[in-house]
Amino acid sequence: MVETRSGRRFAAFFLLLAFLVLLLGRWLRPVDDVALTAAAPFAAVASEAASGLGNSVSAVFEGPGLYNENKRLRQKLGRVLTANAQLQFRMRDDIQLRRMMNFETNNKAMQYTAAHVIGVSPDPLTPYIIIDKGRRDGLARYMTVVDQNGYFVGSISDLEGNASIVLVLVNPSSTVGALDLGTKASGVVDGEYGNRAELDYVPMRSALHIGDLIVTSGLMGSYPRGLLLGQISGVTKQNVSLFQTGALRTATDIQSLDMVQVIKSFKPMQLTKLTTP
Repeated sequence: MVETRSGRRFAAFFLLLAFLVLLLGRWLRPVDDVALTAAAPFAAVASEAASGLGNSVSAVFEGPGLYNENKRLRQKLGRVLTANAQLQFRMRDDIQLRRMMNFETNNKAMQYTAAHVIGVSPDPLTPYIIIDKGRRDGLARYMTVVDQNGYFVGSISDLEGNASIVLVLVNPSSTVGALDLGTKASGVVDGEYGNRAELDYVPMRSALHIGDLIVTSGLMGSYPRGLLLGQISGVTKQNVSLFQTGALRTATDIQSLDMVQVIKSFKPMQLTKLTTP
């Protein structure tokens, strides 16, 4: 009987304490902003103490058995959420691999090596990506890199044994021979500052329309022909110029790349200086 009365007094004490905290909270709310800075050093300690008090009160009212069961279920939920996140990550990788396999099936004449993107340039003025395959995997400088759909990404500019740097299409140092699939207008896609690209040196007499698809032309033997570069999103013409310019919406966003493919079977042509008789 004594233990029962003691337990009731203990519970009543905590209920009264909780009521006082809520009541004081309403009274002190207008000065919250002033007190926040002064109370900041004690926030972590107070939070930990409140958490411990809450667990103790839960154990009193719920009973040890129910409290332990609740704790066990929370831990199980955490494990399930972790497993679900890992599963979704693997599913995303599987989808990308299937797309790569489909692209390889439709382009059996080419040989590819899949690679993960392990780094992206933090400098928007000189964008590039780093992949986890290099010289020991049979890669070499100037090899063409595409995404899981076969869209043009860039070319290898430097490499080590187990990693390579890929110069991407929107890098200002990048220049790619290009062709308009619809009108057959030819030009050059140049990378621009601000992660942009433009189709330049298109003769004024050539037709260029918004929405046209632009692919690699294969001129100069630097890249395979027919790789999608992007889509024309705007056309600029000047009366005093011999050429028109097309703004390009690139087919690949380098910031969202997880995996790429390196075309190993295509060897870029090494140009030598021509001599005239």
